[in-house]
Formats: sequence, C-alpha cells, structure tokens
Amino acid sequence: MPDLVSFRREMVDQIRRHYEEEVKNPPIPRKFGDIPGSYDVITAEWLTATLAPGADIKKAVVKSFTLGPKDDGSANRRRIEIQWEGDDANNTDKYPTSVFCKAAHSVNNRIILSVGGTITETIFYNDVRPLIDIEAPTAYFAGYNPTSWAAILILRDMGSQTHFCTYQTTLTKTQLEEQVQILAKLHGRFYESKEPFFSHLIPYKQRFQNLLDVGAEQACRNGFRAAESEIPARLFAREEEVWPATVKSVERNASLPQTAVHGDVHLGNWYITPSGNMGLTDWQAMARGHWSRDLAYMLGTAVSVENRRAWEHDAVALYVSEFHKAGGPKTTVDEAWLELRRQSLGALAYWTLTLTPSANMPDMQPEAASREFIGRICAMMDDHDALDAFDF
Repeated sequence: MPDLVSFRREMVDQIRRHYEEEVKNPPIPRKFGDIPGSYDVITAEWLTATLAPGADIKKAVVKSFTLGPKDDGSANRRRIEIQWEGDDANNTDKYPTSVFCKAAHSVNNRIILSVGGTITETIFYNDVRPLIDIEAPTAYFAGYNPTSWAAILILRDMGSQTHFCTYQTTLTKTQLEEQVQILAKLHGRFYESKEPFFSHLIPYKQRFQNLLDVGAEQACRNGFRAAESEIPARLFAREEEVWPATVKSVERNASLPQTAVHGDVHLGNWYITPSGNMGLTDWQAMARGHWSRDLAYMLGTAVSVENRRAWEHDAVALYVSEFHKAGGPKTTVDEAWLELRRQSLGALAYWTLTLTPSANMPDMQPEAASREFIGRICAMMDDHDALDAFDF
C-alpha cells in the first residue's frame, strides 16, 4: 500500500517538524484544552483550568506544584504534587493533591501515538468505563494535539495504596483467575457491540499495520534473533516461519467476530489493590479485535512458565464460562485453545519489537522485561505448537 506508506512518512515528518519548532519556541499551556508539549512548560494556571474547570478562583486555585521523577518508556510518565489555595483548598475529593500523568512528549512517543489513529484511552474513560465495572484509576483529563501529536492523560494518583506489577511480580492462581474474569467481563459485554463508541475504536489489524509503517517487521525479526537465549531451541529453529505466521495471526483475528480489547495486557499493565484485587490500566492500545489475542497475551506474560503450565487449562475453562455470562457466545475450551495458539504470535510481536525497536520507536521497556516476556510467550507457543495452528 504505497499511498499509505507515503502518508505515514509524511505524518512522521510532520511530527518531527512540530517537535523541533516546540523545542525552539515552546507554547505555554494556560487554558482548558491546551496540550503541553513537555512537563517543563506546565503552568499553575493550566493545572487550575484543567483540574478545576469552571471553579471560582476564590474557592480553589493551584498555588504551586512539583514535578516528580521522570519515567520514560512507551509513554512519558510523571507524578505531579499540587498545592491548592482558596476556601475549598482542603477538599481533596474535588481538588487532588497529587496526580499521575501519562504523556506523549518526546518525538518518538508522539510517533507511536500517531500510529494508533485515535486517543483510545479517552474512549475508555468517557465511553467504555461507565458501562462496565472494571477497576481503573479515575481520569481527570485526556487530550491530544492533532497537529503535533503531543498528548497527556491525567489520572487519579493511587500512590502507595496500590502495587503496580512488573515482570518480577509473582501472582497467585486466584489473582490470575481474577485477570481472566476482568477480561471476560470486558470482552463479553462488548461482543459485536452496537454501542456508539465501538465503531470509533481502531481495528487491531489497522493498529498492527500502522506499526509496520514505522518499521515493526524488521524490529520483530531482529528482536526474535536477539532473544535466542530465551527461546526454546525447537521454536527458534523455525525462525523463518514466525513472521509469516504472525501475519496470518493478524489476518485470522480480523476475520473473527469483534469485541473491545485492551490490546496490551502484559503483567506490567496490571496492579494489585490494597485488598489484593487485580486492576488493569494503560488503555492506549485498546482496539476492536477478537478476544483471543488479549487472553493469549495475558496467559503468556502473567506468571512464570511453570505456573502457567499448571494453571492455564483451569484459567481458559473459567474464561469461556465467564465470557458467556458477560454476553459472549458459548465457546468450548478446545475452540478457545485453537485461537489462543494462533493469537500468541501477535502477542510475541509486541515484545520482539520492544527488545529491538526501530528508529521511529521509543525505548519502551527495560531489556530484562522484554527478554522475560519473550521467553514466557515463546514457551507457551512451543508447548502448544503455535506454528502448526494454521493448518486449515
């Protein structure tokens, strides 16, 4: 599709031009709807307009604020500590003293955001979340600049109350089952949905194609080779089959009935509440797709290889039961496993490209996390002969 490739190159060039202009002459955000191009240009005036729109300045205004440490990866993340003044300044229910922000400020983070085609986290918080009881932090603001692709999402800061998972987090079987139930609830509720927001979600196939336009294929091929020490020898010996099977996996997903999918359900996007319950965050990769990729991705990254082998069959049986209860069609465990084998290829692609990103991609994850998740997903693929699941 040469026209699409040209368009994507023009988009990347446009983002780079705007970024360079902002570096030289950064616009200062002051009113509601302005999008800061970096955390350094944020003003107390903008925070007041954004976090307390329409408020009487005698009741609440941001007096000062402090930026937390930088945390850059697939997004530019920072915490902001806020001091309010005014008659209602102590009303922390209305005026937060701390918020957590995710942004696309660096040039490569903006490029990656642009390949999504839309700000899907805005859709989740505005349209999806009110319709389904999935625990997620409250969003105070979400927006982006369609010219420069600078973007910011401001969330309730769950701080020390919540444990955010990493690739080193160990989950119990009960917590894994809770992950399964959360996904089943999401997928069943929006299976072939007629909700107005649904048609605005980018298809998973299109999201994948957009990644190809910024170098994903070569990044995935390079990443697979670079991760040889984490990949079962039998699977690595079939390296040349992996990318063609990945493309088949995406095509297969597009041919199946669609639902709302999270899109990036690796362990690092889950958290554990003070009561021990699981929650799911980071909805920027949400899309329309088949449920099997979310489930394959979660099973392939949530727990160690040994625990996944011990618990996966019970987990899939639980999923098909909960999926049906939530509004999805009846599905047998065997039918589910066939699709899970196929969709594990798409899950792997998200981590091989992360290990060796292209020049247009940010450095999204620590190398140790990428290698751990590649190893877990490849072990699942090898256990279930994923490359042989397309013989139809």
